[in-house]
Amino acid sequence: MTKDEIDKRLVELRTEKQRLTGELETARTEAREALIAGNKPTAVAAALAERISIVNDAISELTNRLGTAAENAERTNRKRRAEAALDATRDRVKLAKAVDQALAELATTWTAYTEALRKDVGQVSGAGGDLTAVERALTNNRMAEPLVKAMIQVGGVKLTRSLGIDTPIRERHASSLADAEGRVSESLQVELLRVQASSPQPNVSKQAQKELEQMEAAR
Repeated sequence: MTKDEIDKRLVELRTEKQRLTGELETARTEAREALIAGNKPTAVAAALAERISIVNDAISELTNRLGTAAENAERTNRKRRAEAALDATRDRVKLAKAVDQALAELATTWTAYTEALRKDVGQVSGAGGDLTAVERALTNNRMAEPLVKAMIQVGGVKLTRSLGIDTPIRERHASSLADAEGRVSESLQVELLRVQASSPQPNVSKQAQKELEQMEAAR
């Protein structure tokens, strides 16, 4: 039986018990009067008392079943909540693993990048390259700034704040490492064109000067 069916049947049995109790009181009064008059009382009172006892047993059993049904329903709800939470957790585990992997790759590639930058800085500077966009990655107290700018470029300040980084850098100051290195490359391209523009060969000089003017106009 379902909970609703048990509830309905309990109401019916309690109503029947109330009716039988009234009939029992009447039957007992009649039996008393019969004894007083010297007559044999009927067995109605005993039958009603037995019927009420059976009804009480039925009410008790249904009440126990109702409690069991409620416990089963609660277990079912708990199971469903646990299963739903477990499914959601599985999805988060996948995301968490992706974050862990990305952080591992970041640690490796960031170390490789700064080591390459430190190794190349003399060569780039000596060739006339403008290192302003990336040189802070080589300064101990500013080393994180290019990386922070790159993280803000990707995920906004929310990502850096999640890492506990309290920085004055905002989205408008964000820039990717690739863009920063692009500016270094551009400065070297300009330097190369300047060298070519000073060539004694007219065609080479003229073409280089034209490209320099085009780059200046594009800025």
